[in-house]
Amino acid sequence: MNENCSTIDYIGYFKTLEVERKYEYLQRERVRRIKQQQLWFQMDNKENIQNENSSQMNPISLLQKEFQQNISIAIPDLPAMGQIQILDSQVINQDPIRVIKIFNENSNTLPNGLYERLLICLHPLFHERLDYYNVTLGRTIDKNLIKTERFDKENQIYLTISNGLLERIKNILIQNLFSYYSTKQLRIET
Repeated sequence: MNENCSTIDYIGYFKTLEVERKYEYLQRERVRRIKQQQLWFQMDNKENIQNENSSQMNPISLLQKEFQQNISIAIPDLPAMGQIQILDSQVINQDPIRVIKIFNENSNTLPNGLYERLLICLHPLFHERLDYYNVTLGRTIDKNLIKTERFDKENQIYLTISNGLLERIKNILIQNLFSYYSTKQLRIET
């Protein structure tokens, strides 16, 4: 699959992911409430049967029994997936987006395996990640965007990141990636 960054709607992708998570959470919460309500009613019925079997039925117990029979906890229906609203700020950190270009200063080609090694170096930053052939889309635990892209016909790799990650990623590139290719003249351009 030859995807490139211009065809991937990263906000839409992560928004869909968040909507699905929210829906799953609401489903679990609804099931929990139904089970809890069933448990309460079972306990109340057991208590009522014990009270009816005892010979001492006082007026207060009768009033409590009548009140409990009229109680019903309304559990709302689940909203449709399209009704769940997720703000962009809940999807991706709203810091400015920066583009970093990695290129070889002395050659028109990048070293073999550079893109894969780049992904290995960036792996600890990813909380969630979607991989295509030439594009990796991800975000950190703090919802900062990390998008890597390589082109088959170019000698460059592009990183699109949230501004808050700029220095951290530069350090990772210089210390971990570029040191592995010390004989190449790899450079970063922002």
